[in-house]
Amino acid sequence: MMSRQIAASFSAAEAFFNLFDRKPAIDNTSTQGQELVDFRGEIKFDRVKFFYPTRPASIILNKFQLNIKPSQRVALVGTSGCGKSTIIQLLERFYDVTNGRLLLDGIDIRQLNLNWVRSHFGLVSQEPILFDLTIAENIAYGLENVPMEDIINAASKACIHQFIEQLPQGYETKVGMKGSFMSGGEKQRIAIARVLIRRPKVLLLDEATSAMDSHNEQIIQEVLEQTQTEDPSRTLLIIAHRLSTIRSCDLICVLDRGHIVESGTHTELIQRHGIYYKMHVQNNL
Repeated sequence: MMSRQIAASFSAAEAFFNLFDRKPAIDNTSTQGQELVDFRGEIKFDRVKFFYPTRPASIILNKFQLNIKPSQRVALVGTSGCGKSTIIQLLERFYDVTNGRLLLDGIDIRQLNLNWVRSHFGLVSQEPILFDLTIAENIAYGLENVPMEDIINAASKACIHQFIEQLPQGYETKVGMKGSFMSGGEKQRIAIARVLIRRPKVLLLDEATSAMDSHNEQIIQEVLEQTQTEDPSRTLLIIAHRLSTIRSCDLICVLDRGHIVESGTHTELIQRHGIYYKMHVQNNL
């Protein structure tokens, strides 16, 4: 019995050190690569093939084509595992494409400086990461000498200001480890405020309002549309679960097994009576 436990311990230790020694696919410390002087926000997936390094047999994207024009509002919908979140991860360069090209303003993303790329993308995910700091520090995280006025303005746009004002310590309230003192919806609103204060050229929303009820989700969607009105040049890419939140998008793409099987506006796709139409009916049941 003891020998089995010792063998299991050695096996676990070996797995740990193998993981520790693994080199990341993307060198986060690299300062090489060019920066675009006037990034317009154009995104193109050119026959992209991708599989995760640990799962080479499972192709997530295969000859994937998608052109997003500057200032366009594009939504991605589809069943779980169809490749929606993978597209966000490739744009943030958490991974690089296996084959094909991902272009920003016509330049291969692999030729661009990694820090520059990420500084121009604002990501709000389904499970936002908050730090064990105050609300104000979380909103301004990574920035220096941010005026309180800017923090409050971002919080107001994210519809979280009134809630913060009602707290005994206001913006000095600690959110707890990983935001444990906040609800899911409150964490997502703080994360949205953190992105808005940076004024990114491309806004990426990966089911960013999933923890909110439909009423508050609609408010946030209106806020995000308002922020794009304030900056018409901003490109917006949305992954949405509730189809009601993407009706006003310029382009809606339905993904299935790593391919776009339908695309168009909400009205066009409803009139087609295809996959999107069936999803819309199911959402409204």
